[in-house]
Amino acid sequence: MKIPMAFLADEANISQEGKLNVLGIFDRIAAAEFPVVHPRMVFAFRVQAEFADAGRNHELAVTLESDDDEILFEASGDINPPVVPPGEFSTANQVFTLVGLTFPRPGLYRFVVTLHGLDRYETPFVVSNAQADTTLN
Repeated sequence: MKIPMAFLADEANISQEGKLNVLGIFDRIAAAEFPVVHPRMVFAFRVQAEFADAGRNHELAVTLESDDDEILFEASGDINPPVVPPGEFSTANQVFTLVGLTFPRPGLYRFVVTLHGLDRYETPFVVSNAQADTTLN
């Protein structure tokens, strides 16, 4: 199993057909003062499973970590991929909506998706001081 894509966005959802719909991908949050409460963000990613992944549970964990390894959010669960023919793959979209998340200070933050407790997939983003930041989104 692998994570072929992951990102932060203003909004994301999964359609009835299983399509991932996304609005406003970003990698920077600018704030006038700290701590700052971000009103709403979505962390979304896709899990890709192949023939060898079917038939067993795969532990998955998601954390939001600061640059000093403080955990601001965490969730975990199991993924049970379907059987797919050799040479093909199956995907599952995952969407986490985070409301009212507090960032204590400027810095580098990252969402980390861990599969099987071993493979780490990181999605970094910056939380910066708006007065010092010249690349605002």
